[in-house]
Amino acid sequence: MTCFSDLYLDLMRDEDLPWVLALEQQSYDFPWSQKGFENSLEQGLNYLFYSAEGKKLGYCCILPVLDEAHILNFCVAREYRGKGVATEALKKVLAKLNAGNYQCALLEVRGSNEPAIKLYQTLGFQQDGTRKEYYRVKQWCDKQKALIEEREDAVLMSFLFSE
Repeated sequence: MTCFSDLYLDLMRDEDLPWVLALEQQSYDFPWSQKGFENSLEQGLNYLFYSAEGKKLGYCCILPVLDEAHILNFCVAREYRGKGVATEALKKVLAKLNAGNYQCALLEVRGSNEPAIKLYQTLGFQQDGTRKEYYRVKQWCDKQKALIEEREDAVLMSFLFSE
């Protein structure tokens, strides 16, 4: 099994968007648009995660607001999920934010995404509350024999950097 403790971050660039968009569309029922990523490139901190060999593993989009860093999108390629990539990448993202003198990192996560919630808690995020019916979700409805759109709560979490 490959060890990802030596993964590294690099800033996302315009030329990375085709790969990022493809991963986004594979990963989510309601993916960000190209315009959403373009806006993030203009306004935020955006990183790609790479293996030591230079293979792209995932990405993270962050919106800085004064001394807060809002983690808007964090995604690992399907073939690397459950292998420690998210843990190592998030540790490195938090280290960069800490070095950038942010006071806290904030995020929302689907209430049903138990692995992500556990990861965030393990790394020191606190659960601050919920945002009702924040995420759209597709669910199979036996009665209608079709996928229907519903809403799901977001769990609000924060990470405070030490002074």
